[in-house]
Amino acid sequence: MRSSKWFAVAGVMCLVATSQVSRADTLKFNGSTGQIQDAGSKTVGPENVYLYPYNFSVNGSSANTQLMCISFDNEITNGESWDVKAESIAQASANTTQLKDYEADAWLFSQITPSSTNAQIANVQFAAWAVGDPTVANAAYDPYYAANETAIDGLLNSAFANATPADLSKYDGFVLYVPDDASYANGVPQTFIGSATPEPGTLALLGTGLLGMGGVFRRRMRKA
Repeated sequence: MRSSKWFAVAGVMCLVATSQVSRADTLKFNGSTGQIQDAGSKTVGPENVYLYPYNFSVNGSSANTQLMCISFDNEITNGESWDVKAESIAQASANTTQLKDYEADAWLFSQITPSSTNAQIANVQFAAWAVGDPTVANAAYDPYYAANETAIDGLLNSAFANATPADLSKYDGFVLYVPDDASYANGVPQTFIGSATPEPGTLALLGTGLLGMGGVFRRRMRKA
């Protein structure tokens, strides 16, 4: 019920913001203020990585926008920039499977609140990574998942249970930042998810509890 109420409020508050979705933006990574955990997948061995939030400058803005990473593989370093398509969940989805995955990511992102503990934020981040790459949720590859399997699996089950492809209005408050691979010198950047609402305080005052409402999603980065 809490999630449904949040989505309903977000849909109302973001009517203006969503009209601006589907545009070309430039992201510049300004470093992470998140915690560090040991993570891995089938293709990436366990290593220290930063978790949400990652701080970005969007289109040269001096203000930091906080984003969450939803794709685990590949890396970025402080000061790098690349072009992205800022799209709604429906616009970014190539098929119904990807649409449901993105909706699950949006639900997970909405679970991070100003009162969330580091452990809760970490579990949400790992669950979001596991949506796109299920091998992150594998004890054989990921040490953090091995120690927190029950909590992460619970989040994944709830995320997909709340993903409803037929009701796209629930996701008006989210923006996906999909990389333009050609603009990035070091491979393919990850995809990030964030809020379409420019003012973080507005919805927080209404009790939504979404952390980083002015921002975009963070991605994985190897610890320097």
